[in-house]
Amino acid sequence: MKPISLLLLLGLGLLSVIGIQAQPTIGGFNVYYGHLHNHTSVSDGTGTPAQAYAYARDVAHLDFFGLAEHSNMMTSSEWATIKSAANSLNVDGSFTTFYGFEWTTLFSYGHVAVINTEDYCSNTSPTSNFTGLLSWINARNGIAFFNHPGWDVFAFQEFNHFTNSSSSRFVGMELWNDHDGFGKYFYNDGYYSNDGSKGYFDEALVRGWKIGAAGSDDNHTSTWGTSTDYRVGVLANSLSRSEIVNAFLARRFFSTLDKNLSISFKINEAEMGSTIAGGAWNAVIKAIDLDGEIFTKVVLIKNGVVLNTWNPWVAQPEIIQSIACNNGDYFYIKVTQGDGDEAISSPIFISATSNQSPSVSITNPANNDEYSVGDQITISANASDSDGTITKVDFYAGATYIGTSYTSPYSLTWTAGEAGTYQLKAIATDNLGATATSPIVSITVNANSAPTVFTKQIATGSDDVEETSKGVVNLSGDDIELVYDTKTTGSQVVGLRFGGILIPQGATITKAYIQFTVDEITNTSCNLTIKGEASDNSTAFTSSSKNVSRRVKTSASVNWVPAGWTTIGLSASEQQTPDLKSIIQEIVNRSLWQSGNNMTFIITGAGTGKRTAVAYETSSANAAMLRIEYTTTLLKAGKIPMPKADQTNANKLLCYPVPFTDFINVHLQSIDNEQINSVEVFNSIGNLIKYVNGSGTEMQIHLPELPSGIYFVRVKSASETYLQKIIKN
Repeated sequence: MKPISLLLLLGLGLLSVIGIQAQPTIGGFNVYYGHLHNHTSVSDGTGTPAQAYAYARDVAHLDFFGLAEHSNMMTSSEWATIKSAANSLNVDGSFTTFYGFEWTTLFSYGHVAVINTEDYCSNTSPTSNFTGLLSWINARNGIAFFNHPGWDVFAFQEFNHFTNSSSSRFVGMELWNDHDGFGKYFYNDGYYSNDGSKGYFDEALVRGWKIGAAGSDDNHTSTWGTSTDYRVGVLANSLSRSEIVNAFLARRFFSTLDKNLSISFKINEAEMGSTIAGGAWNAVIKAIDLDGEIFTKVVLIKNGVVLNTWNPWVAQPEIIQSIACNNGDYFYIKVTQGDGDEAISSPIFISATSNQSPSVSITNPANNDEYSVGDQITISANASDSDGTITKVDFYAGATYIGTSYTSPYSLTWTAGEAGTYQLKAIATDNLGATATSPIVSITVNANSAPTVFTKQIATGSDDVEETSKGVVNLSGDDIELVYDTKTTGSQVVGLRFGGILIPQGATITKAYIQFTVDEITNTSCNLTIKGEASDNSTAFTSSSKNVSRRVKTSASVNWVPAGWTTIGLSASEQQTPDLKSIIQEIVNRSLWQSGNNMTFIITGAGTGKRTAVAYETSSANAAMLRIEYTTTLLKAGKIPMPKADQTNANKLLCYPVPFTDFINVHLQSIDNEQINSVEVFNSIGNLIKYVNGSGTEMQIHLPELPSGIYFVRVKSASETYLQKIIKN
């Protein structure tokens, strides 16, 4: 086939540009270099994960870098260490880190690098074979690569020779590995004979695997990124995890043996990795090297066979070629430089039909949900594309743009700033630019009513008490030392019990404090800790040993470093505790709390500093006063939409164990393998207290912080909502 036009451009200003260009660009994208398959002493390499990431950044000057340790040699704590090291050095726009693992089977199914999943699997059941691994990775949001194909000559079932149904999560194959370049992993006869001597890469492509041209250092020797100049080049909008993952999912990357070579390969203006409709289109090939090296050869490959070859002998070739594209075809390019270095693009895939629009729907919040001004609202969406990948999901409230999510699960948090009704929508964009808009979800944001103020003063002498360091409880002291008394009594534990707290269960506490009155002038350094008693209805203090300190305390606590008390009898801000709303909120959220119950606070401290307050016995009018401000507006106005009458939840939604202690398992039992989109946990009056994005058909929800009582679990799938009551011990 003859080219319509062939442009061979040298670019006279290239060398001057090299000195100032921070990041190469080509085809409308920035180009970022790195690799994702490397090792440390966690498996069979050397060095630590932290050293590897730092070396790749500071010495190799890679744009992105990842570890993929052998999972059969790694513990869960080591996996956590790798993730922590990656997260600590990841800086958007500067250096992007990834964590992953290498699924490793010797003498059987080969090696696979899995990147960006929250958990990992090994080579034991159910992931002891390649089919099991496919099921595992298809249920997660990571990306995977075929590692060094053909490396293990005894792996007679390596990758099942690509006979499984292809997985969209497999995005690439290593065409170079370690010090072995294309000569070993690209130029080979693959697994099959009598197919025109196709190599592993083309054998996978002709069997429907939409994979790109990758490679990785597979470094075991603490020279991460410097042992060779080999790189994977990624065409992305910017340098961040989401953008790099998005580019890998779009197969918008190439494999190069030169560390700063860049290529762009487009058909009908769609970049490498795209799937486009058949037709007679122009292919555009561009290449550049920041060192000004000459390109001596450009090859266009169709379905594993060379379609055309050019010999440009220029520094910046640009080739335009008209080609016929038919359903099932794929095309990619290979370029060669004067020193013999080569680069290979990811393919462009040809489909029989034009690009299909994606689909998208909002999974949270539910239609007609209600919130209050200032609430943090999690907006989540499901999005998919039948003939490509999702590049982003934009969220709107009416015509107002809220934000964008680039990776699944697609979600963001939005603060409800003003009261009103909002029409939420999500717009998904696929890898070819097609968009789809979700059905509208309407929510109401209610104005916050003025808080109700409740005050309660210590009512009896036995409600403000002191417990010595030896556990002796004094029920009738004439003052309250907070908390150091004397060398004999030491640092005390002070108990304050307020009876008849008229606040409804589940009310939202907006502000709270205890007001003291000065009994003695004290201004030495003082450090106090305030907690509540974790009780639905606090009982009266007694003189039994350690009756105050042995009470079960709230997990919430407040530290108080009071200013000096310099005027006797004055009740002012210096004698007010810090805001105690977190403590009180924990108590009134208890499932058996009722308006009118009693509430206790326990104060401890360190050192010899103290503040001395008036006790009830000295002046009932100046005893400690509790002030609480609260509203009764619920996070979702107490609404828990019940299942439809015709739903048989007992047969579909299973929550166990019942009762539960620290966690509840949520399982959807359906013949069509219905997937969980989200799980919400409500308390008994409708407050949303836990939201988790869904995954698969079964999830484990951890709720160790909840007090005993009755709760409700609401599970949403793509089409249904299920509700079940649960009980915590």
